[in-house]
Amino acid sequence: MFKSNEKTAKQHLIELLKNQKEINSKNFANLDLSDVDFSEKIFIGCCFSKTKFLRCNFTGVKFRMCFAEFCELEDCVFENSDLQFSSFSGSFFTNVSFKNSELLHNNFNGIQTDSVIFNDSDLYNSSIVNAHLSFAMFENCNLKKVVFYKNKYTGVSFKASNTREALFDVEIA
Repeated sequence: MFKSNEKTAKQHLIELLKNQKEINSKNFANLDLSDVDFSEKIFIGCCFSKTKFLRCNFTGVKFRMCFAEFCELEDCVFENSDLQFSSFSGSFFTNVSFKNSELLHNNFNGIQTDSVIFNDSDLYNSSIVNAHLSFAMFENCNLKKVVFYKNKYTGVSFKASNTREALFDVEIA
């Protein structure tokens, strides 16, 4: 019945980013975004599902109850971000940094990573199930109540993180 017009949705997003600090209940699904600056913005109840993000800056961004499922994120920065009660399930992360971020109560189920940094972040009560974690760094992270089940691990580091507070289905050395 309704057809999504990508150009219009993309233009609408860019306009909102220029003029508003807080963006509520908007649908930005199925977009192709390159070099977009989302820094210091607040998104509440927004949908970015199946969107491709290339070289986007999310530094200091705040997400609440947002959906970024089945996305592709490459060369993006989420440092010092505050992402809570959001879902990134089924997404692909390549060369993405979440350093020093609050990542509470999030769904990362089924994600695939290649060179992703979560260092110095709080992932309290998040879920990472059935994921392919390749060269993911979880160093000095709060992992209390984080569920790590049925994952494949290649070159993953949990150095100085509280892995005893997390739930693993395999023993982590």
